[in-house]
Amino acid sequence: MVGGHRVKIVARLRPPIPGELSDNGIRIITTDDGLPSICVNNPRDHSQVFKFPFSSCYGHDSRQEDIFEADVRPLIDVVYSGATATIFAYGVTSSGKTHTMQGSRAQPGVIPRAVEALFDHRRQMREYDVTLSASYMEIYRDEVYDLFVDRETAPKLPVRENDAGQVFVANLSLLPIEDISEFNKLYTSANKQRSVGSTLLNRESSRSHAILTLEVKLTQQDKVLTGRINLVDLAGSENNKLTGNDASRLQESAAINKSLSVLGQVVHALNQGASRIPYRNSKLTRILQDALGGSSVGVLICNLAPGLKFRQDTLNTLNFAVRTRNVENKPVVNEQDTRSAPKLHFSAVRQAPPKLAPLAMAPPTTRRPRASIAPRNAASGVTSAAGPSRVPRVSAAFHMAEAAPYPSIGKRRESGLGIIRERFNVAKKITDQDIDDKISKAVEAEVERRLKEKLEEMERQRTADEERTRQEAEIADTTRDQTFEIPQPSLPSGLLTPLLKRHQDLDNELRQRLQELEKKYERDKLDGDIVHKLSPKSRKKTGRAYVALARAHSEKGDLQVALDLYRKAESYVPDNMKLKERIIEIDLAVSHGTEFNPSPKRARTRRRPRRTTQARAAQSSLNIIPETSVPGDESHEEEAVMNLLGGESKDDPPKQGGRVTNITFGVELTNSPSKRGMGTEAYRNGEVRRTSPRKRARM
Repeated sequence: MVGGHRVKIVARLRPPIPGELSDNGIRIITTDDGLPSICVNNPRDHSQVFKFPFSSCYGHDSRQEDIFEADVRPLIDVVYSGATATIFAYGVTSSGKTHTMQGSRAQPGVIPRAVEALFDHRRQMREYDVTLSASYMEIYRDEVYDLFVDRETAPKLPVRENDAGQVFVANLSLLPIEDISEFNKLYTSANKQRSVGSTLLNRESSRSHAILTLEVKLTQQDKVLTGRINLVDLAGSENNKLTGNDASRLQESAAINKSLSVLGQVVHALNQGASRIPYRNSKLTRILQDALGGSSVGVLICNLAPGLKFRQDTLNTLNFAVRTRNVENKPVVNEQDTRSAPKLHFSAVRQAPPKLAPLAMAPPTTRRPRASIAPRNAASGVTSAAGPSRVPRVSAAFHMAEAAPYPSIGKRRESGLGIIRERFNVAKKITDQDIDDKISKAVEAEVERRLKEKLEEMERQRTADEERTRQEAEIADTTRDQTFEIPQPSLPSGLLTPLLKRHQDLDNELRQRLQELEKKYERDKLDGDIVHKLSPKSRKKTGRAYVALARAHSEKGDLQVALDLYRKAESYVPDNMKLKERIIEIDLAVSHGTEFNPSPKRARTRRRPRRTTQARAAQSSLNIIPETSVPGDESHEEEAVMNLLGGESKDDPPKQGGRVTNITFGVELTNSPSKRGMGTEAYRNGEVRRTSPRKRARM
């Protein structure tokens, strides 16, 4: 059995972009055995370094030509041998995948160099008629579009599978190309229709997966070899926190990340040897099925970004490459025989179509004509003049039916009709009676043989049943006489004692904690019921009482008790931010075992009493100039304000009967004479005149 070919891994580190933060955390070293490796610092622990050994590693100073000559050019010979090769670029967004595959005019990438190499190799194939064709498609938001068709009118193309199990895209254009200039014209116009967009990480970010297929057909007389090379430019995985995508870009990013995730699932399932590989979960993996565990030669180019913000994505890319390198493909030669098949006789057994030859096998030998199968005449010793017959000859085992106990399979395919045809072609003088006699003898021999086989089979079955019954009886007797004791392994004494004690302590601690939580829940529930039954004013008073008690305990140093009291107060006044801050401060002090230092109180500014409109009117009418309050003499200021407002001073007599008995002159509280400090008699005698406030102001 021919061995498989594993996917080859090529790692390439792009140079840093101007303004990009880089700490030289990704390096390429050569081990003692001469194998290059990629070394990456752990972004979470810089003292830890991850090493990824690959067969091909290229630094930021590598050239496009170096990668093509070392890892891509050998695949040109594979394509011209009739096999399929697939090269796909993988990596995070802005890591240089499109530059590696397409390049520029000054630095052509893999695709233009591969096309040039295919045309150069065609000149060497003089014995074949070589034709080259190209197809180009993109997978945008998990839908397939033909890039050789106008994008405005391009339909969505379905993915199908033919009778041979090969996956293809229906209605995809396959255009013949005659030279490099014709290909460049087609390829340039198709790239203008590819979906690209601008993000914060890349000015021209690919928003779709692009697959370019170059097909080579080699025709030589009766056979056709078909080789293909698939050049895949995958869209990069994106972190939406860094790209700044809008709504439409987010949908594109979700489709890209989903298809790449399914690609990782397919690789994982292949490594695990799963019975079901999820190729159908994405159209990308469905189309690349031949390159992942199929019959294609695969090369994965991992593009790496040196920036610090891409460090975790770089590790994910390298881990994917390590898993992909274990995927094994079995390439085959796609060869087709164009000769018309000979017309078989209606009684001939039809053979299954030949399988494709493995790539490593030698070229098939020339097919020789089949020798005559006509039997020789026993009397004359020469072959029949009728020439070679297409009727299957009678197996030699048919004449040895008596000696062979197990007839061959070919013997069972014999038929009386084939014997008649064969004998009729050999000897024309055989009569019908002879033919009937031969048929009767053949039938009798066949019946006898089958009967004998049936009897022998029954005898063997009976003997096997008797032997099995005898063995079961012996085993039962032996089991009845003997008692099997399975020794139980004994553990040293005292080995499990510390473990059991520790588990018991943990159980007790957990049980105690649960009891405390239950008590706290019941207490909080009871307090909650009480709070809901109180009025807002009662809640505020109760909360102040709890705060006073808590402040007293905090001054004594009982922080835990004070914390509980503050929390009870919070249930009554939940909107008090200062109380919440005090709870946080005490909680931190209790949890850390530090001394509680309360935050200083804010200095209160003394507010001047507000003068009413009546007081200002009285002051203006009497031309009273308020005295300037002397700092520290608050009693005089309070007394002056109370005089202006008509209130009580400290020396005023108390109220009697709810009415003011001593009213300061010049302040009018009401139109009632009794409430202006005058008796009814004075009012009747005309000592006090009724005047409106407007008239009094003019006076």
